[in-house]
Amino acid sequence: MTSRRESAVRQHSFSLYNLSANEIYFQDYAVICQSTLNEDHQTKVKGRVKICSKSLVFVPNDIRSPMIKILYKQISKFEDSGKNEFSLTDSTIVSSSSSSSNVNKKKSNSLIIICSSATLMAINGRIEPYTTTYDTHRFYFEFVYSNVEDCLSVVGQLYRSTTLPFPEQVMMIESIVQGRLKMLKFDFKQLKDLNEKVLFEQDAYVIKPLIKNPGKCLLTNQCCYFQALNNINEQQIVQYELGTLYKIAKRRYKFHYIGCELQFKLDDQRPSQKKILYLVFANQSICSTFYDLVLTQSCVHLDLTSSENMTLRWQQGTISNYDYLLYLNDRGERSFHDCSQYPVFPWVLRNYTSSNLDLNDPQSFRDLSRPIGALNIERLERLKERYTNMSLPLDHQRFLYGSFYSNPGFVVYFLCRLHPQFSLCLNGGRFDHSDRLFHSIVDTWKSVLTSDSDVKELLPEFYMTSKFSDDADDDEHRLDGEFLINQFDIDFGIRHDDVRIGDVLLPPWAQNERDFVYKMRLALESEHVSQHLHEWIDLIFGYKQRGDEARCADNLFHYLTYGVPENHSLTEMEQYEEQLSLETQILEFGQVPKQLFLKPHPRKLTEQELKNDQEQKLNVDIDQPSTPTDNITNPMEEHLMRPRIQSLSSFEHHELGHFEFDSVCRLHKTAVKGIVPHPSLPSTHLLTIGDDGFLRNYMVNKSKIDTFYFISLRPLTCIKSIQVHFSIDGNEQCALAFVGCYDHTLYIHNLQTGTSILSQVLHDDIITDLCITNRSTPTLLCTSSHDATVRFWSLENLIFINEDSYVFQPNYHSTAILPMQYDISFDSSCTCMHALEEHCLLAVGCQDGTINLCNFQTGEILKQLTSPLSLPILSLSLRSDGLFLAYISSKAVTLVDIISSTDVFTNTCVSDEQSFKSLFYSSQMLILGLMNGSCDVWNLKICEKVHTLNINDKISITTIAYNDGMFFFGTDDGSVHSYVFASRQQLSI
Repeated sequence: MTSRRESAVRQHSFSLYNLSANEIYFQDYAVICQSTLNEDHQTKVKGRVKICSKSLVFVPNDIRSPMIKILYKQISKFEDSGKNEFSLTDSTIVSSSSSSSNVNKKKSNSLIIICSSATLMAINGRIEPYTTTYDTHRFYFEFVYSNVEDCLSVVGQLYRSTTLPFPEQVMMIESIVQGRLKMLKFDFKQLKDLNEKVLFEQDAYVIKPLIKNPGKCLLTNQCCYFQALNNINEQQIVQYELGTLYKIAKRRYKFHYIGCELQFKLDDQRPSQKKILYLVFANQSICSTFYDLVLTQSCVHLDLTSSENMTLRWQQGTISNYDYLLYLNDRGERSFHDCSQYPVFPWVLRNYTSSNLDLNDPQSFRDLSRPIGALNIERLERLKERYTNMSLPLDHQRFLYGSFYSNPGFVVYFLCRLHPQFSLCLNGGRFDHSDRLFHSIVDTWKSVLTSDSDVKELLPEFYMTSKFSDDADDDEHRLDGEFLINQFDIDFGIRHDDVRIGDVLLPPWAQNERDFVYKMRLALESEHVSQHLHEWIDLIFGYKQRGDEARCADNLFHYLTYGVPENHSLTEMEQYEEQLSLETQILEFGQVPKQLFLKPHPRKLTEQELKNDQEQKLNVDIDQPSTPTDNITNPMEEHLMRPRIQSLSSFEHHELGHFEFDSVCRLHKTAVKGIVPHPSLPSTHLLTIGDDGFLRNYMVNKSKIDTFYFISLRPLTCIKSIQVHFSIDGNEQCALAFVGCYDHTLYIHNLQTGTSILSQVLHDDIITDLCITNRSTPTLLCTSSHDATVRFWSLENLIFINEDSYVFQPNYHSTAILPMQYDISFDSSCTCMHALEEHCLLAVGCQDGTINLCNFQTGEILKQLTSPLSLPILSLSLRSDGLFLAYISSKAVTLVDIISSTDVFTNTCVSDEQSFKSLFYSSQMLILGLMNGSCDVWNLKICEKVHTLNINDKISITTIAYNDGMFFFGTDDGSVHSYVFASRQQLSI
């Protein structure tokens, strides 16, 4: 009956949070304890004694008795049951009695500890500050199932470590951990499948906020296992199936790249919930080996697309500001499991006092272009004066702010109600003083505005709400403001104004904690914040994070938050001591995130810009639209017409279209170099040029050549065609083709008569691209060349513009030469170009991998971009609104935000056979022609590859064109492949 009653008693739940931050728990023993803490010194309490790196912890079986922590440094004497004192030697504690009479005595299996203080924890299981009694106490531990010598062999070393200087103490504890890990043998009977192949076995630590737990990491081709050194978990070996892994990331732990964080889905029924394993290894090499091995397993299927090109997805409004900030924190190597690198979010509001919150009023919002410490000008001036007068050995050690915007103390400050164990662990078993606890949103905001030592930003929890459909958050973190509620009814004390600390006091405009985080989230996603969030990103993750830019932006923190300088050299012991000092500083100050951007971060597109982009029709590089299909009168042509998408708007709204093969025809003997619609004939007619020197009029619906024109013995490179009226009032018209060539010459052909109007040498090398203006006066021809120039030629002797139409000059037959207006010189051969006349913008790609953005009217070079690999730019295209530029080299495709010059989308080829050859870009659609004859189709709205078209086996795609619901792919063998681009609904008709 006794055992049944005892088993029914609720037991203590010992946790690593009952120890000091990062203290190690080794093992425990079943004991019966008697102590002077009890009124009846003879009372026997059953429980377990936990052997830890800085203390012994007795955990009674009955929760009505408190847990007792005894620090080694407070222990004055060890005795056995015969009151024989144990003395300290180099490695352990042994009996000091040497009399022969003791040899024949029965060995005692007990241990007596005399100490000067003891700490009581979790009295009756309550969450409350620990109670330390400063008096001489005597504890008698009788070991039940094990020998006391086994315990003393570890306790002796740990006890001795407390007598050493701090660096040597830490080193000794670490050597004890390593010694015990070497003796730890993995239990292979715990494998999921006995046929699993073991790939990796190394010592590691599991990291959680403020705590770390040593053990062994074992990786097989099916699972990742962690066997803890102790029994802190219900199961000593925890299994993680690689088939459920959906994310893995390297982590910087205490400024060393030795961490790896893995996220596993629990099951398909709970996709938003996950299990996280954060491992830290001995060095970077071991960590990289583990990381690489995980990625190479066949059962691992990571959703890499979801995390690629997130900046572009954010700009387009596909993901929320909240999700993008989580992504940046993740890339910045910040983790919910590391309090020194906890995810950081901005204060976005400044109005916490009014009864109504107007998110349409800019005055409701904080200035995101300035760090939190620079919002109050008076405080900033004080800090600047201190900075100027600061006397430190090195200039880089001077700082503006003595505290940081995110550190373990601030995390504990905000989460003291949700995770009170964090505060007890970090603060030595107590909560902070009542006046310093998180009590009121208004008071906290006032503090970060006025206090010289308070510049903290916020946590993601301030914006977590179930009313938004977010990406999965850390399963340990609750939603809807639970961190603001004193849900455990903890006694946090009374403030100086006699107010008891309970729930956090909210602004008047918040009805409750759920309403507060919901409105905070609305503010975060508001148009005002969306248009300024990039400025805060520049400060925290971007080019204003450190160095001169940080100094100019008043964004300079304590130098240790940035890590140890690379040129800092020390001896081995000095290095170890400084590393310990740095880790202590990290625990106090926190760590600056990894710098993600070296250029200004692009802003988010406005709602109006997104709306305009969605309404915009396909903007292809043609000068005049083709004749509408409504004008087709030939029954054969009408019968052959298939349902097709006339613009790409449906594609851009996620209704993914379908590419259906239509026809193929070989038009040239060698590579096709250009395809444009015929400006005067129905949309079934195309103009093509090739390396064979011919210009051909191709009838798509009949898969045959209508007419052809021999232009040059040298390869042709580029073509533009326009429709020209013979007079202002007349209806007679013809089509002109402007063709560039290898022989440095421009050819202008009348396609109606098949005659040449003009040929003129325009450059000193190959003409690579050309365009014709339709707005300027006079009409200009712009050409680029391998001679490293772009030249502008007047067409005023040939044509002029009248009401958006080209008209021949009366004496155009006598045109002898095109006069050059001006030119732009570059440092490298020009390979391609694209002009947006309405935005006065000209983009020129060069052989050395640079892209020059120029003013179309003045020729001024506004900006120069450089491709990451410095390979020749093969093709480029501007978006019609002038906000983005897409370009390719043979190895990579990049989409650039033009205003900030930031790469917002990148994709690299995986092999030489899949290197890039051609590009088509229009708004949200990106098509890449590959060397192997296939095309990758990307939907940039969601940044996903949605189609792979196998156009021509192992024959390069040289050019891509679009007209009237059809795509045309020119290939290296002289063929043109036609595909109908239709929605699935249309195809089912």
